Amino acid sequence: MGMVLGLAMIPVVGLTTAAPASAWTYEARHCVGDRVDRCVSLRRNSNGTVYARGSVSDDKDRPGEYSVRVLEVSYSYVRDGNPPSGTTVLRYGDTGWDESSEWLPTRALPVPCGTSVGASAKLEWLDEQSPTKKRTTGWVHASGVIC
Repeated sequence: MGMVLGLAMIPVVGLTTAAPASAWTYEARHCVGDRVDRCVSLRRNSNGTVYARGSVSDDKDRPGEYSVRVLEVSYSYVRDGNPPSGTTVLRYGDTGWDESSEWLPTRALPVPCGTSVGASAKLEWLDEQSPTKKRTTGWVHASGVIC
């Protein structure tokens, strides 16, 4: 009992806590697909840090049976200035085939308010019911202005 009380009274200095997942908000999002949902989104937290996330999923409520994977996700932005400077964040990361859904985020970077940002995801899906196991690759894009 005395040990627990002693620990409770130790001051904590310099400890930082990660922001909860709900602190990330969508700045832009675009999804397509009638049997396989394919999406890319730009997300920002209150500190102005931005990342892109690509996702693909087989909607089991719709016809067909698909395996899915994410091949690449990127986002880029250009800052105002003379001359303008741009940054592209790219993540290759074949997530491997999955029977239901996959997602892949880029790393997060600080992006100032008022900056135009574009995101892209390269996604793949495989028709498991096709005799040739037809593979399709597609891109999804989204863009927005941060803040």
